[in-house]
Parts: sequence; structure tokens; C-alpha cells
Amino acid sequence: MNRTDICRICVEPITDDDEKIYCPDCGAPMHKDCFEMKGECPNVSKHIWFAEMRKEQAERTPGKSDRLFPDGDGCEICGKPFSENDERVYCPDCGASMHRYCYNLTHSCPYEGTHTPRPRATGRASILSPRKPVCDRCGRELDNGEEKVYCPVCGTPVHRICWDNEPSCPNEFRHDSGYDWEKEHGQPVPEPAEEPDTADNKLDPMMPITSLESFSDKILNRPIVSPQDGEELTCRGVKQAELVHFLGMHNFSTPRFFSLFMNMANSGKVVSFNISAWLFMPLYHFYRRMTGPAFIMTLASFILTVPTFITQIIYMNDPGNGNFDPSLIALANITSYIMLFFRIILLLFNDYIYMRWSVSKILALRERYKDATSEEYYAALEHSGNPRMAYVLIGLGLMFILVYFLNVFISASGFLN
Repeated sequence: MNRTDICRICVEPITDDDEKIYCPDCGAPMHKDCFEMKGECPNVSKHIWFAEMRKEQAERTPGKSDRLFPDGDGCEICGKPFSENDERVYCPDCGASMHRYCYNLTHSCPYEGTHTPRPRATGRASILSPRKPVCDRCGRELDNGEEKVYCPVCGTPVHRICWDNEPSCPNEFRHDSGYDWEKEHGQPVPEPAEEPDTADNKLDPMMPITSLESFSDKILNRPIVSPQDGEELTCRGVKQAELVHFLGMHNFSTPRFFSLFMNMANSGKVVSFNISAWLFMPLYHFYRRMTGPAFIMTLASFILTVPTFITQIIYMNDPGNGNFDPSLIALANITSYIMLFFRIILLLFNDYIYMRWSVSKILALRERYKDATSEEYYAALEHSGNPRMAYVLIGLGLMFILVYFLNVFISASGFLN
């Protein structure tokens, strides 16, 4: 199967096992079943132009004298001359003229055995003519009059109908390698119309360009829009520019969380895997600047680990005794299971919690800075949301303080006596 073998009706690949036909007017490939169900080619509005082109081609085609009607005035299938009311079609390969009714009965040109093999796209530039860029989802030409959308990460353009059928970048597996569609194809994607030079839609010209800034630039200048009404998609009321600034214009994890948040907000998805939240809770939440939830998690995890901690201290001070209070052992087991359940919740729902917390912070900042300039507002977003390692040190300090007071309590309460 070749990349151009995509049914123009159902936009699905045509495999070697499928029965396929080509439109006699424009040469569009289709499943035979799709054509029989629809009853016409999806490019029917352009067939007049194709008919004129094929007629000129038929007049120039060598060997037309061997046909039933070398002048193209009759059907090469039934052998009858055309009348004024007959609808005519022309073979896209050799220009042979036929009644549409006759072609629909056979779905083939009577001179198909003499046709030159159809040129196929191979992924490299054609040796016959420069290869026009094609949609990496369906294989059709990009500049065919259909509306296009662009991947915010690598800039890959696809037809909007292809995006609606499968809303993901066809080159997503190449994002980690820094894939750039424009650089790969050597053809720039059309840029949007020039907007006023304001801080809302321009990046700092002195900022060094990296892949992260390239992603941020694409979001700021080409936000993702809704396929229904063409309006910019939001994350529970938060604009994409606000979300990018809050997550960090230069943070390596911004593309991942931006995609997750937009997907969760617009699809209803709530489950995702976050191994870091599972392993490093609550220090991970301090790093993400989720200070309120981080303090709560620190206190909760500390309380849940106190019975186990006390049991371990007693054992380390008198390992040969083995005379533990059964109620303390039972409590340690129960709190351990609760802690495990708590970590599973974070593993599955932490990103959703992070999204809801981020949205609430952004909306609060928007209200606080409603009378400020856009520069001050975006600076506040960066300051409030950009991850910081310094907050991890605060979390570690809080944990050491809690452990210290627990040791003081154990010594003063006589647990070790």
C-alpha cells in the first residue's frame, strides 16, 4: 500500500485486500463499497475543471486513432456516440471518453492494460516534479483547499477533518527527538496575520531560542482551537497563554503538563500516571509549588507513619525483646495500608489534582491583577507556578522538625523504658 492510497470518502487506508477504484473525472482513489454507498466522488464540485483538462489530454494522447472514437465523440465502452444530454467522463490515465453510466457499470477504462503505471509518493521528492507537502494523517495534499490545523509541539499540519477523526499529532512519537516539521520539509508553515506588538502576543526578542521557547511561541501565536466553532480552547476558563506562563515558559515539563491539562479539561479525563508523585510525595508537591496540598500531605503522611516509626525505634533499642504491644502492631499495619492507598490515589489522580489547583491559582491571580498591566500579570503567573527546588528544602526542613519533635515525645513519654 502507498501513502496516496487513501479512500477520499472514508479517509481510511486502502489495503491490498480492498477492492478499489479511481474516479474517472479526477483520479481520486476510493473503496468500491464507499463509492457505491455515496454514489459520487467527494471532489464532484471540481469535476468540470478535471473534465476540461482530461479532454485536452485526450486530444494529445498518442494512439487515439486505435480507439472506437479517436476524436473523443463517443463512448469507448458501449461504442455509441455521445448525445447532447449524455454525461461524459474521461479516464485519468489515457483520456479515453466514456458515458458515466457505462463507467459506473465497469469501474475501469477499456484500455487499462495499456496504461502507464501511476506515480506514487515514496516519502522523497518526486523525480518527475517537486513533491508537494501532504497531510501525514491521510496522505492527501495539504494545500487542497481544506482547512488545516497545526501541532503546537512540532508544527505538523494536518487537515482539520483528519484531526477531528483522530485528535493527535501523527508525528507525536518523534517529539522527544526535537522533530520540527518546517525544518524537515524545508517549507515554512503559513504564519498567522501580524498582530499588534503587545506583551500579550509577543515574546521577548532578546530571549534565547530553544525547543521549549519554540513550544511556548507556537501556543502564544497559534493556540489550539475548537473544531466545532473555531474558538480558542481553554482549560476550565484559563487561556492557553496564561497556562503556559504559569507552568513555566522555560520549564522542560511544560509541554507535557500543558497537553495533559488541556486534554483533561476538554475531554473529561481524570486518570493519568505520575510516578514522581508516588515516589517523592510530598516533596514532589513542594517542588510544584503546591504549598497548601504539600503541607497537608506532609502532616497526613507523618501521622500515618508514626505507629510504624515508634515500632521501629522500640525494636532498634531492644531487638531481642520481641515483646511488642499487639495494639501498636495492629495500628502500624492499618496505617501502612492507608498510606499505600493514599499513594495509589496520587499515582492515578495527581495530575488532575494539579490541574484543578493550577486553574484555581490562575483565576485568583487574574482577579488580583485585573487592574495591572499584562507584563505584571504574566510575571506573577511565572512567579507563582514555576517549579522551584528551594521549596523542596522547605519540605525537607518541615519533615526533620516533625521527626525531631516525635523523638522528643517518645523520650519523654517513656516508650523506651
